[in-house]
Amino acid sequence: MTERTGDDALIGGELLSASVKRLLMDRIMKGHYQPGERIVELQVARELGTSQSPVREALRDLAAIGLVSIHSRKGARMRQPTSKELADISLVRSEIDALAATTAAPLMDEDVLDQLREAYAEMQRHHAGGDHLAVTQADARFHKIIATTSQNKAIEQVFDQLEPFARTFITLTMPKADVGSIIGEHGAILAALEDGDAALAAACARQHQLNVSALFRDHFDAEPAEASAP
Repeated sequence: MTERTGDDALIGGELLSASVKRLLMDRIMKGHYQPGERIVELQVARELGTSQSPVREALRDLAAIGLVSIHSRKGARMRQPTSKELADISLVRSEIDALAATTAAPLMDEDVLDQLREAYAEMQRHHAGGDHLAVTQADARFHKIIATTSQNKAIEQVFDQLEPFARTFITLTMPKADVGSIIGEHGAILAALEDGDAALAAACARQHQLNVSALFRDHFDAEPAEASAP
C-alpha cells in the first residue's frame, strides 16, 4: 500500500482526512461533543498529531451532511437541528428504505438474513442493557445490509448521506424517549424479507421511518440550539 507524506497521506489505504472524519463522527455519536459545542480545529490537530488541513477537510465533510456548522469567525460547532429537519430526514428515508426493501427482497439469501437477524438481536439486547450507542450502531447495520443487498448504488449513496445525520440525534433522543416499539418494528421488516414478500417489507420499512419521524417531532424542540461563541 502506497503511503505519502503531507496532507494527502494515506493511513492503511485511507485518506488522513477520512480517518479524522471517522474519528470525529465516532466522538459525536458517543456524545463527546454536545449540540452547540465548538470543535476546535487546532486542538483536534494537536491531539492527533496532524496538520490542521485534514481536520479542516473532515469538518467540511461533516458540515456537508449537516452534523456540524462552520462559520468564518466562530469556527466549527456541532449542530442541533430543528425537529422539522430531523423529521424530514426520516420522511425521505421512508421512501429510500421502502425502495431498498423492494429491490433487496428477491436478492436475499440465508447469509444475508442471518446478518439481519444478528443485527436485530443486538438492537434488542443493547436496548435492554441501556447501551443507546450500540443500539444505533446495530440499527444502522440492519438498514445498511438491506441497502447494500439491493445492489443499487444510488440507494446506497443516498442512504450513506442521510443515515449518519439521523443516527447522531437518535442517540441523543433515546434516553428521553420510549423506543422499544420502534426497535421492535425491525422484526416485521425482517419477517417480510424472510417470507420473500417485497411489498410487505417495503410497507414495513416505510412505516418504520415514518414512526421515527414522529419520534423526532415529539422529542426535539422545534428551534435550533446552536450556542454563540464565548
